[in-house]
Amino acid sequence: MLDRIINILNANKDLSDWKIVQNQTEANELFLIKKQIDMPRSKHINNITITAYKDFEEDGKKFRGSSTVNIHPTMTDEEISNAVKDIAFAASFIKNQYYTIPEKSDSEIKSLASKFDNAPLDEWMPKIKDALYKYDNYDKGYINSSELFLNKNITTILNSRGVLYSYTSYKGQIELISSWKDAGEEIELYKELMFSDYDPEALSNAAKDMLEMSMERAKTQPTPSLEGLTVILTGEPVAEVLKHYYTRSSAQTVYQHVSTAKLLESIQGENIQGDMVNLTIDPALKNSIGSDPVDDDGVILTTHKIIENGILQKYWGSYQYCQYLNVEPTGRINNLVFEGGSKTIEEMRSTPHLEIAAFSDFGISTMTGDFAGEIRLGWYYDGKTRVAVSGGSISGNLNNVQANMYLSKELQQCTAKEVFQPLGYKGPKALMMHNISIAGN
Repeated sequence: MLDRIINILNANKDLSDWKIVQNQTEANELFLIKKQIDMPRSKHINNITITAYKDFEEDGKKFRGSSTVNIHPTMTDEEISNAVKDIAFAASFIKNQYYTIPEKSDSEIKSLASKFDNAPLDEWMPKIKDALYKYDNYDKGYINSSELFLNKNITTILNSRGVLYSYTSYKGQIELISSWKDAGEEIELYKELMFSDYDPEALSNAAKDMLEMSMERAKTQPTPSLEGLTVILTGEPVAEVLKHYYTRSSAQTVYQHVSTAKLLESIQGENIQGDMVNLTIDPALKNSIGSDPVDDDGVILTTHKIIENGILQKYWGSYQYCQYLNVEPTGRINNLVFEGGSKTIEEMRSTPHLEIAAFSDFGISTMTGDFAGEIRLGWYYDGKTRVAVSGGSISGNLNNVQANMYLSKELQQCTAKEVFQPLGYKGPKALMMHNISIAGN
């Protein structure tokens, strides 16, 4: 199939360059109601995308447009040829500043090691299920339903400049709903787990934490208005906040003037009294679905120190946008590794605070630093009593609070949400901020 596509692309003289990305996926799925298997399913998918690049000039300035199309394995040569003509035509209307694509390299890549290499996928599904339900033995709470997905991907990337790489990766995903009924109405919580290696302890503990959070959520009181109180974030919300520094240091956001971050300057502002941010991007983070040896342009990925003691050391980004800033192309790396801070979680909790472990919705602006979130589950500690709360919201601006922000010594690994690609996160388990607006309900 790829040979046919390559011949068609090479025969089209309207193209300046081209790229093919093929993902051959073996997928196993398991759907459960409580502990009972409702439906197992498996499938094989062959997904192929072609990107056409078209160079042109206007007023003496060179541009490069690009356009992408999905190719179905059943398409005839004529259908593929027509699809290529269409994207070549579409690319001629995209006025991107000129850039090149990666050239052939003699360097070799290796697939990242995973225990899933050692047996067929369908043999792993019962083991994943057993790990997930290990602690599902509470009287008033249980795992209501779950959906388990495990994919083996063989990715092949090639382009008109001689790039040719192929590697194997695994993507695991669990969608989990837990229920808890105490004296009042039954409540439900949703969680998504992602992984690339078999770690039964991590899966068991994640499900246990979810059940315990459901228990806490069932006995919550309305969040009071607590203006000026210290706020502690724990769990995944920490990754959502710290991801801001990853986004701000992107070559694309800097080029598009969404971020004003400058090299060798503080990305946290001035007069930092709290903990300084240290960020490394690591393409080989263990058990992360963000781990890959190359990106989809064919850039070989290595570890890079992006922020050191609050100072931006380098921009990261795609081959295209790094060229625009005239910096070393790091490629798109989807794992964030933040160093821990100076305080333990116990120390953070020693004074009155509002701790939040889950939001119904949370957002932060890369351009302004404004953030806001609706509280799904938290705890209010007044110095004597700790009470579970829900409802209400917090809001603030990271630019105004980051100089006095503290990170926990304890670390966690989880997934941070991103529009196009989930990000692997390893870093502080808790984050403490001051002067946050807290609206009760």
